[in-house]
Amino acid sequence: MISKISLLIAVRKMRSHIPQLLGLILLLTVGVCFFITLFTIVFRYEETAEKYISDYDYADVTFYGRFNDESVKALRERGVIAEGRTVQDFRDLGENALIFRAVSLTNNVNIPYIYEGVLPENSDECLLLKRNAAALGIAVGDMVTIGGKTLTVTGISASPEYIYMVQNERIMMAQPDCFAVVYVVPDFFEMGYNEIVVIGDAGDFVPDGTFQAITRSDYTNYILYRNDLSEIGSFAYIFPTIFSVLIAAVIYVMLLRSIQKDRRQIGTMKALGMSDGKIIGIYLSQFCIAALIGALLGGAATIFICDLIIDIFSAMFEVPTLSFAFYPILWFGAMVVSVLLCAISGLIALTRILPLLPAHAMRPRIPKSGRKILLEHAEFIWKRLTFNTRYALKNTLRNKSRFFAVVLGMCGSCALLTFSLGFYNSITRTQDEYFDGFANYDIIINFEPIPHIFENAEQLEISQIDESFKALVMPVKILDDNYILAITEEGFDMVNIPAAELQNGVIIPEYFAKLWKVKVGDKLDINGYTAVISAITPQHLGLTMYTSFDYAKTIIDELPPVYNTIYARSGDMAALTEILIKNNIDFATIADDNTSFDSIMESMSVLIWFMIFCSVVLGFTVLYSVGLINLSAREYEYMFMGVMGESHRRILTAHVKETLLQLVIAVPLGFLSGNLILDAIKGEFSNSSFVISAAIFPQSYVAAALAVIGVTAVMTAVTSRHIKGLDIVEGLKGRDE
Repeated sequence: MISKISLLIAVRKMRSHIPQLLGLILLLTVGVCFFITLFTIVFRYEETAEKYISDYDYADVTFYGRFNDESVKALRERGVIAEGRTVQDFRDLGENALIFRAVSLTNNVNIPYIYEGVLPENSDECLLLKRNAAALGIAVGDMVTIGGKTLTVTGISASPEYIYMVQNERIMMAQPDCFAVVYVVPDFFEMGYNEIVVIGDAGDFVPDGTFQAITRSDYTNYILYRNDLSEIGSFAYIFPTIFSVLIAAVIYVMLLRSIQKDRRQIGTMKALGMSDGKIIGIYLSQFCIAALIGALLGGAATIFICDLIIDIFSAMFEVPTLSFAFYPILWFGAMVVSVLLCAISGLIALTRILPLLPAHAMRPRIPKSGRKILLEHAEFIWKRLTFNTRYALKNTLRNKSRFFAVVLGMCGSCALLTFSLGFYNSITRTQDEYFDGFANYDIIINFEPIPHIFENAEQLEISQIDESFKALVMPVKILDDNYILAITEEGFDMVNIPAAELQNGVIIPEYFAKLWKVKVGDKLDINGYTAVISAITPQHLGLTMYTSFDYAKTIIDELPPVYNTIYARSGDMAALTEILIKNNIDFATIADDNTSFDSIMESMSVLIWFMIFCSVVLGFTVLYSVGLINLSAREYEYMFMGVMGESHRRILTAHVKETLLQLVIAVPLGFLSGNLILDAIKGEFSNSSFVISAAIFPQSYVAAALAVIGVTAVMTAVTSRHIKGLDIVEGLKGRDE
């Protein structure tokens, strides 16, 4: 009998709270959808990419240099799969200066994934990457011209070594309409191998002719893939955490209001012998059911949103067969956490009434005594305020839980908007600090992988080059990880570093100094040599260490005078680039570097816009939910004011004044919280390629504040309509508080 009564009471409670529960369900739906979507992408991306890398034999190590069949044979004798290949870039002289990278096919390493067509069989045929085909409007059977040769496209493909369009260590995310990769048969080239790709562990063996060797974990392509997983995962934690706090606040306020209203009813149930457990079940069941519905709806929304976001991401990376997948543990975990969050929040609110004896609970609640607020003590000001204003100010402290729940909702929405917009600002600041404050070069000319002797400097005899410095740019090992070191000529001024310190040691970026926990004067082990840190400088893109040839000779026994890179400035970049293209010399201009960084950030922009959308939904949902609670609690108050002759306009004016006070508190707190979130998470998006410089521009603060004010204005309109619809006669038959 008791169980049936408990069920009927619980259903009745749910029916009376339908608008508030709908707001709670919407809040849970958005939070769970965001969480499941991003973690589904993280799990699915890693799972699919790793299988792709394994199935299509992505190389474990690549040797760069000059090789022949004997070099390959020497590696195979170590028990590994090794194949020689040739890779060469060709630039067109067209408007876009399109770069074609021709890669000779290998049989067992870095195997292309064929979408359509077949592998090339002759030297006048090629295979084109899918992203390039889409960007350039090329289909199977079309012709492309590479290095003066016309080739027929026999197939469209993907490749594990080009998950991202990595052109080189500086241009990590090349645009597919500016940089294209084609696979050709070995006979296409007249030169020998300049790469050996290997699967397996050859130990410390290095074939003759090697300039550098890079393992898979240090491939720029692989690093970008692992970084993306980390970054998406970081975003996945931010929103659910803030949503959880706001959901807890909404449930606490809703249940606190409900048990205050039902105080006598709860006392009667206790007097009739109903246990605390059953009373808890009556009040918590509605929130647990809402949690389950919200979690299920959030999961269902994931099915549609996940593939949409993957499609958008696919413009940045290419992983065949990447699509939505159902992860039961993820859905089950989201539902369990949602229910526990609602249950715990409700239990905290119930602790106020459950310990009371039935006789105490059945007594009317003693109204709180009024207290003077701080402004009342300033009588000179207080007495000059209108009644309407004094009422609004006093009422803010009458129910602190409702007041601060609204403040928390406004603050959370403002914080997430400030953080999201600030992340965009940080990207802009990072670019500005590098391109306007650090880089002093116009172009970087590369002669990799074979270094050139200083005396053989005919490449520098170009009249369009005004100033230039030669450098040996090479990967080095520090604490078992690969980093880039540039050994430069004396007086090097192509980047903003203290050039005088090049003669005294190695100049390192601030990010590395924090990572390695070192300071100026400390020593570093670089490739087995001990070097002194002579300076630490802020760098944000293409993080590189710098030293001079003169200093390097003091710590290295034999350092030949070789270079593979030229930093240059030119007053006639158009003529210079044309000469370099005609001579098929690789280069990257400052504009190329800027475009590359823009491309890197495009994938993040998808998440940022998703966050901005969720921030607005969050603000509306929280303010809507708490606003309904507020209206329900204050119906008698508004009706009584109407009976006393207060017009609708004056009642609404008092409400607006309360709202303005809440905004005055919430918006600055939101700004502060957004800054703290950005500062805390910026490290997750910094690595050896670029470092985010945190910044929030004034216009972002204004935009965030206006968005919160806009949502608040909508809720004010809802409140106005609700007040107009109140039935005074029906409402005055009883009072709730």
